[in-house]
Amino acid sequence: MGLKRKRTGKSGQPPTVLLVEPRAEDLERTRALLGEAGFRVVPLTRFDAAVPLFEVIRPDAVLLAAQPPDYGALQVARRLRQVSRGTVPMMYLVDSHDRDAWRFCVEKGQCVDVVARTVDGPELSMKLHAQMKLKQAVERVAAGEEAGTALALHDPVTGLYNRPFLLALIGLEARRTERYGGSFSVVAAEVSGWSAVRKEHGRAMAERLLVYSAVVLGQTVREADAVARVGDSEFAMLLPGTPAESVPEVLARVEARFEAARFQMEGRVVRTALELGAVSFPDTVGAPTQLLSAALQTLRRTREIRRAAGPARLLSI
Repeated sequence: MGLKRKRTGKSGQPPTVLLVEPRAEDLERTRALLGEAGFRVVPLTRFDAAVPLFEVIRPDAVLLAAQPPDYGALQVARRLRQVSRGTVPMMYLVDSHDRDAWRFCVEKGQCVDVVARTVDGPELSMKLHAQMKLKQAVERVAAGEEAGTALALHDPVTGLYNRPFLLALIGLEARRTERYGGSFSVVAAEVSGWSAVRKEHGRAMAERLLVYSAVVLGQTVREADAVARVGDSEFAMLLPGTPAESVPEVLARVEARFEAARFQMEGRVVRTALELGAVSFPDTVGAPTQLLSAALQTLRRTREIRRAAGPARLLSI
């Protein structure tokens, strides 16, 4: 028999898991498995008590049993993500035979991982520790505890994710989608007229335009989406759970947001626009670099079509 490694959470204590499971038998089973694995478990049967208790105990991870017809776990997960600012790992527990429930959680579940209610103790423990380890790494980066790591994740001009990290996220989402089903999309965006701004007004003004564009993009996408700068004037967005038929609505929303936005430049108020292109998985398959390249190629084809009708430019108001 192998020795069980003792791991710790906050302040050297065993990691705390908030477990919300309406079924008493499944609640006791999962609580026992986690206890044997060295976790401190706080069990609940009611979803309406999850958020208040979460704010009191501040657990290291949360397990939520998700089931029809109301899927209360998804509403709780959304609220907990807001309260924790996305820093606490969460997983859904779903009946292994209920494929509709799995699909619903994958497509609508805020990118929360899904495991079977009947998962064995070692696998559940491994998944929880892996997610907590990732959370701790992100927190160290945010706190600046790892010199140079922040630059490895973020673009220094806009503060968005950079190209390598976005590619890593695309790879993770592709593996998750291949395992559980569903779809996701990658949208590429380019700031129209950026090169002309840099040439006429200088690098500093061009970078201000990029920062402004990054802010507008961040305000337009969902919390679960990821935005990155992937080129001089190019951005890309990973949209989990977004199939091809939903992409036109997303593009329209982004275009409308930029149409309404205004940018101050040397005493003038101007507006800019984006060229957009997108691909969706599994309609388009390939490595992360191939998916991003395909989205950029779609963008460039769109740009050429628009240029044939007239040059891209910034419009003064």
